[in-house]
Amino acid sequence: MINSNEVSPVKMSNEQKQDIMKSILKEESMINITLKPIEQEIFLAEDPQVALMKLKCFQELINKERLAYAEHLAEIFELIGEDAYRNLGFILKQFVKDSYSIQLSVIRQLPILVEQIKKRQSGYVELKEHVLPFMNIFLEHQDFDIKKEVLTQLLKIAPFLIESDKVDTILAHLIEMAHDEKNNQNRILAAETFGKTASLFSIKYCESYICGELLSLGIDLNEFVREKAIEQLPYISVSLSQKCIELKIVPFFLQSCEDRLLQIKCACIKSISGISKYAGAQIKTQKLIPKYLDFLSNQNKEVRKTAYEYLGEFISTIKFTENDQQQLDILLAYYQNQLDKNINMMGVDLVYKCAYYFPGVLQAIGRNRWQLIEPLYGFLLKYPSDKVKISLAYSFHEVAKLLGPNLSKQYLINVLETLAQDKLQEVRNGIVVNLSKFISIFPIEERDYVIDLLLNFQKDQHKWRTRQIICTSIFPITRCFNNDTIFFHIAPILFKFCSDTVAKVRQTAAKNVVHLVETFEEEGEQRTVILEQIRAFSHSKRFNQRQSYCWMCYKLFCRTDFQELFFERLFELCKDPVQCVRLSALIVIDKFIQKEGFSKERKYLKYLLVQFIDDQCKEIQFILTKYNFVIQKTKKKTLSCRSRNSGSSNGHLEDIPEFDEKIEQIRKSSGKV
Repeated sequence: MINSNEVSPVKMSNEQKQDIMKSILKEESMINITLKPIEQEIFLAEDPQVALMKLKCFQELINKERLAYAEHLAEIFELIGEDAYRNLGFILKQFVKDSYSIQLSVIRQLPILVEQIKKRQSGYVELKEHVLPFMNIFLEHQDFDIKKEVLTQLLKIAPFLIESDKVDTILAHLIEMAHDEKNNQNRILAAETFGKTASLFSIKYCESYICGELLSLGIDLNEFVREKAIEQLPYISVSLSQKCIELKIVPFFLQSCEDRLLQIKCACIKSISGISKYAGAQIKTQKLIPKYLDFLSNQNKEVRKTAYEYLGEFISTIKFTENDQQQLDILLAYYQNQLDKNINMMGVDLVYKCAYYFPGVLQAIGRNRWQLIEPLYGFLLKYPSDKVKISLAYSFHEVAKLLGPNLSKQYLINVLETLAQDKLQEVRNGIVVNLSKFISIFPIEERDYVIDLLLNFQKDQHKWRTRQIICTSIFPITRCFNNDTIFFHIAPILFKFCSDTVAKVRQTAAKNVVHLVETFEEEGEQRTVILEQIRAFSHSKRFNQRQSYCWMCYKLFCRTDFQELFFERLFELCKDPVQCVRLSALIVIDKFIQKEGFSKERKYLKYLLVQFIDDQCKEIQFILTKYNFVIQKTKKKTLSCRSRNSGSSNGHLEDIPEFDEKIEQIRKSSGKV
């Protein structure tokens, strides 16, 4: 008999079953996420003895803690002090058999650690006995990345070593790697490092060992080894005599140019300019220029493209004489070919390199041939690439300097205005940064038109970074004009930026106001107006202008007349109701105390610090920590002064007679000025 209360099972389709299973799995996954244990954070020990024990028992720590200590090894050594350096060798041995990530972290810390070791009396001995043997272990490591990282960090340490130790530690290992016929990576790394190490050794070692080893790798059976060796030729040429370059480097280079492999030919093209810098004039005209012309007329498109890409750099390394006119005309013809669509369509990098080396080419050929490459300059200015325009903007003043005032006035004024109004901010910034260098080319009576550019720049309220760069460049710009121009045009711009809506602009402008004060050193109406304008910021109802006054004082305090002209208002701003103004004022006071100290004449500075004890600003309290001893010593006297004044318990500095007396002295001396 069937029970009527019993519920019969519900029949479900397969799709319904799948939906239920999905929802169950989803709920379970959410539970797993919720219940997942939070990873414990690792904190470095602040106690020197505890930190030392951690380093001594390094292998007993968990992996995450070991990694944290490895990444901050130099910092921990500085914390521990003498005990850490006494155990340097033992501590470093702890890392030898550790994991890859920990070894890599320790190796990257070694240059910072060496910086600390070299300050010690026994520093070089510790470096030679412990650090160098530790690095030698990893130079024989099987892992290529570890070995490469050790060499990179060893080159940073190398300047601290005497030459015999550099030979034993670096050169011996590189030569051993260069002769490792079984491992191509070792030979590639050796070839790549030989060029970087050449400047570390004397010419004797460079010519006797490094040069020979690098040239041997240049004829290696492996094409990648040969390619790396050829790419290092310019770097080693810096440290070789011209005779060695002519007898060894150039013949080897010309032989490498005959290699049939494309990557070797391209490596030769990239290296030829670097070799040309240090080769003699005869070698350039008789061997290197003909070889480059061969590259430019090569049948392979990739070789021609690379040759065009580095043509500007190559031309810039040659000083042409009257006897070289034919070769110069041929090279210039190829250089002008970049106007051809078939050439410039080869890629943006080609056009960018053309723009980047344009000033160098102009310097090599001289201003008399400007008209030959002027159409190419116009093409570059119109080329639709941000990278090309930025390069032209940052090198614009160099072109103007090479052309001189007359040609610059004729050809570059319109270009300057075009670049200054470009939509791209980096282009405008390039013009502003070097504007003073451009202005200085012209006679002083012809410079005033540039003021209009500055006025246009500062009008756009959306381009705050440009305004900030103008503030940074204001000092060199002021040196290009007479005092009247500075007073009537540049000073108003700078003071306007001191009230800018963007804090970074205000801060940069305020810190450059000191240059205006330095410009108007002599007593007169203009100086009086400048000083009154500065003081007006301290009395402003707007907090950001009062803060700008504090930032002005940050640079003004180095002046001998700072205390007489500006210190009184800075004191009063220490009681400002706005937190950021008080903080800015205290930062300047802090810098002033660090320079001048607490002398008897400046005893009131101690009482000034006391008033900040109860300030809620964390940054203010952090600054005060360095003066805890002074504050605690002064606090008792401050409280006793306040108790004698029955009408006041608000902690204002006016309640301290000694402070009031000093303020009155400042006011009287200001009145005499």
